[in-house]
Amino acid sequence: MRKLALITGAVALAIASAAFSSQAQAATPYKVSLSVSKTEIKQGDRVVFSGTVSPAAKGTKLKVQFFDVDQGGNRWRTVATTTVRSGGKYSKTVEPRDGSTSYRVYKPSGAGLSGGASRTVIMRAYAWYKMANAPDMGIAYGQKYIGQYGPQTVNGTAVTRYWSSDANGAGKTRWVTLHTCKRVRATVGLDDRSAAGADAQFRVHADEKRIVSQRVTPGTTVTFTADVPRAETGGVTFSAEARNADRPVYVNASKPSLYCAFPEDD
Repeated sequence: MRKLALITGAVALAIASAAFSSQAQAATPYKVSLSVSKTEIKQGDRVVFSGTVSPAAKGTKLKVQFFDVDQGGNRWRTVATTTVRSGGKYSKTVEPRDGSTSYRVYKPSGAGLSGGASRTVIMRAYAWYKMANAPDMGIAYGQKYIGQYGPQTVNGTAVTRYWSSDANGAGKTRWVTLHTCKRVRATVGLDDRSAAGADAQFRVHADEKRIVSQRVTPGTTVTFTADVPRAETGGVTFSAEARNADRPVYVNASKPSLYCAFPEDD
């Protein structure tokens, strides 16, 4: 009886040990590394996601996923799948969503291991967004300076999408950039109603940092593209002031645009 009891105890111990080992193995996740060919692109460009899976799981599937925060989603959604190759390697070319989006690569559970995810990378897909007159951009203040005079004429050319100062060369408008924009552009001149000898200064600020300061006189136009310090900038401001207070002057910045990667909202 004692011998039988010892055998029975040994069997129970072996079963318990096997169960514990199985549970420990199931709790071990796959490890997934991730590299991307670019993290900043223009909208429509494609990016290569690549890396390795450990332990190697040749022939199994991986999921390329983005984090969906739209319409209360708040979950990872799969946009592409790829197959693990020899040595646990993988590669997949993907067209990222417009704007700023978080991505990862996920290996589902299998072979007694739990699912594992790579690190998260933020992909920024940029495009030019219109400012002024029914803009693509949100405005914090100064709406009255947006297209307020109807069509203006600069050096004989009519412009309909523009920012303008008032007749005294004054005005200020701030567009909200949400720390996602990295360039601004426009063409600056004077509306032809400005007086002969009019003189003004046009400026662009990225928050408190001045990034453009341009003198504007009759008969001249200047097209500029300026870098915006993206991470530090919550808004871009246009302003102007007359350099000769005795002469009416309308400063005009036509076709202004910002190059941004706003988070998707659809």
